[in-house]
This record gives sequence, structure tokens and C-alpha cells, in this order.
Amino acid sequence: MLLNPGSFVKKQIQYSEMSGTMQEEFRIEHTQNRVERRDARENRHLLIETAKRLFAEQGVATTTMKQIAGAAGVSKGTLYRHFADKGELCRALIREDVAVFQERVEALLIDRQQIPSAVKRLEILIAERIHLAEHHLPLFTAIEEAMSGVQEQARRFRGPFTAWTHTQVVALLHEGIAQAEIVPLDVAYIADVLMAAMSPALLHYQRNDCGYSTERIIAGMQRLFVDCIQRP
Repeated sequence: MLLNPGSFVKKQIQYSEMSGTMQEEFRIEHTQNRVERRDARENRHLLIETAKRLFAEQGVATTTMKQIAGAAGVSKGTLYRHFADKGELCRALIREDVAVFQERVEALLIDRQQIPSAVKRLEILIAERIHLAEHHLPLFTAIEEAMSGVQEQARRFRGPFTAWTHTQVVALLHEGIAQAEIVPLDVAYIADVLMAAMSPALLHYQRNDCGYSTERIIAGMQRLFVDCIQRP
């Protein structure tokens, strides 16, 4: 059976036109997606900057998500698409500082030439962790307060930053035991108790309700979790 050349050419033209239409639709969709992603990034940045300004002006605890959305000129739906609650927004505000803290402190903790003693490095970690929490205490407190459910409460002790600190404590305790600096003990349990003692909620209570100084808190922590576990 012979193909009609004219029919073949016509089908090729139709296919080319359809292909061109599909490519154009893809380009339009790709452009729209790119614009939407850019708008989303801009909205996220706007919300973070607005929250930072309102927190500085009127405090973290008294600033509501509704106020943040209103000041940013976006709907509450747009705000909640980026941040499920005020805790997530506060976490975004301190993310960069926490990353810098982790990099700087981890460099100190692995420097065994400058600081051979695991106990001394544990002292440094405790002091640095408390100073960081003190510097961002309203934000850390808001993050914890947003964790209301049972599963969310568990994140207080195993969130990304807390898990990182817990890992460092465990490593230092094991090293201290291996170096015969620390008495044999339940490392995981002691690390858990130490993390609870460094909770921003407890620090907030000690600083604002009890009136303890940061120096007093650090000294007490080091007495309990460093001095009391060292070999005589």
C-alpha cells in the first residue's frame, strides 16, 4: 500500500504544530512556576523581616501571628503556608545563628591538641549552650511553647539543635570515661538530664522568676554535670 505524500506531509505539519504548542505551554508553565517560587521566597523573607521588627518593638510573647500577617500585608493563609505556628517562625529567625554556633563550638570540641581534656571541653559546651539560649531566650521559649502535643513535646529533647547538642555531650562523656577523667556512668541518661537542665523554659524561669544570674546557672550546671562525675 502506497502512502499519499501529501497526507504524510500534512500529518508532519500537524505534529509539528502540536509539538510546538506543547513546548510553548511547557515554557509558560515553567515561567509561572518560577514566578511563584520567587514570590514564595519574597513572601517568606518579608514575613521573617516583619516578625523580627515586631518582636523587637513589642516582644516575642505579645506579638501574634495575625499582627505579623497584617504588618507584612499578606493574608493569614499565606503566613501559615510558610510557618505552621509562631515556633516555626522563631526557629527560622535563629537558624543562621545556630548554624554559626554549631560550626564554631564543634571546632573547639574536636581540638584535642589545644584542649586535651574531655571534661574541659564539656565545660565549654555547657557554657556556650547556655549563653546562646540566653541571647535568644524569648525565641527559644516561644519555640518550646508552640510544642503543645505529646509528640511535639518530645521534640524538645530530640529536635535538630537539641539532638546535635546531645550527640556532643554523649561523645564527650564517653571520651572522658575512656580517658579515666569521668567515673563509669549511664552516658545516655546523664546526657538526657543535662539537656533537660539546659531547657530554655527552665532557663527563662531561673532568669526571670528566680533572678539567677547567667554565671550562677553555668556554675551550678558545671558543678552537677562536670565536677560531680569526675574521678577523685
